[in-house]
Amino acid sequence: MRLHFLNVKNGDCSIIEHSSGNKTIIDISNGKDCNSSSAMSFESAFMGNYQQKKNPDNPICYLKNLNIKSIHRFVLTHPDMDHMDGLKTLFDNFNITNFWDTNNNKSLPIFESFYNQDDWSFYKKLKSSTKTPKRLYLTDENNHGEDDGLFILAPSKDIIKKANKTEKYNELSYVILWITNGFKIMISGDSENLAWEHIIQNYSSFVSDIDILLAPHHGRKSGRDFSFLDVLKPKYTLLGNAKSEHLEYQQYKKYGKTITNNQAGNIILEFNTNDKDLDIYVENKKYAEDNHKFQTLNSKIIAKKTYYLLDAINE
Repeated sequence: MRLHFLNVKNGDCSIIEHSSGNKTIIDISNGKDCNSSSAMSFESAFMGNYQQKKNPDNPICYLKNLNIKSIHRFVLTHPDMDHMDGLKTLFDNFNITNFWDTNNNKSLPIFESFYNQDDWSFYKKLKSSTKTPKRLYLTDENNHGEDDGLFILAPSKDIIKKANKTEKYNELSYVILWITNGFKIMISGDSENLAWEHIIQNYSSFVSDIDILLAPHHGRKSGRDFSFLDVLKPKYTLLGNAKSEHLEYQQYKKYGKTITNNQAGNIILEFNTNDKDLDIYVENKKYAEDNHKFQTLNSKIIAKKTYYLLDAINE
């Protein structure tokens, strides 16, 4: 069992390989046909900047390198283009059985129109389709772990109603807690205060003392209330790519450690059933050399890439 937290520019894409054999994809960014190429953005180097953002991965090729041909569910946390950049290419290349969507009324704003508009057009077709994939508008009321240990904590019907009225669509992001092998991993989309107030009010005992948090809104400050961390107390928080001055390092470091995609590249969580550990692997060897917790730097090949063992969380 693994969760792959991919380095995909300023967007999100996570891949879960379940013990059932099912595959879950949560969001996609930088997805394109494997023979495509695109210009990469470079940032100036400074001490502590491992510059992995300039070398983003393509989730389509990555999935193929994992020998994945079919996907049990694709979860679109919310309809922002940095979470669905490559949506059409994903569905063109893989057989996808279920599509988790939110019941939103969003139209494409001008500031997102620089993305490939074919993805938005395809998304609208998916919303109106009555055929495969099966389209599911789920809330916290109707899904509690029956699907491969994935628990939906948000949105609620009330949150969806409010977010559609205010057009604050980050608020209706899926927040999913994956519980497996005794570990808790939380995937947060771009969720904001309304969602976290709901989660803490209704599920505080359920979400306390989690192992891994995929930070909401890629780890950006976003003017949010961070008091939810006083309940979650994550051992590790994974942050996506954003400019360093926009990331909230200090709040997430209050209870545990942080890793960014810009430091580590791709990050893999692997469940070691023999040792009952949750192993954390990173793609960037230099970052692993500087930060690993073992006497020697161990590595393994996953998806035709070399990953380095950074740390292990005990059950």
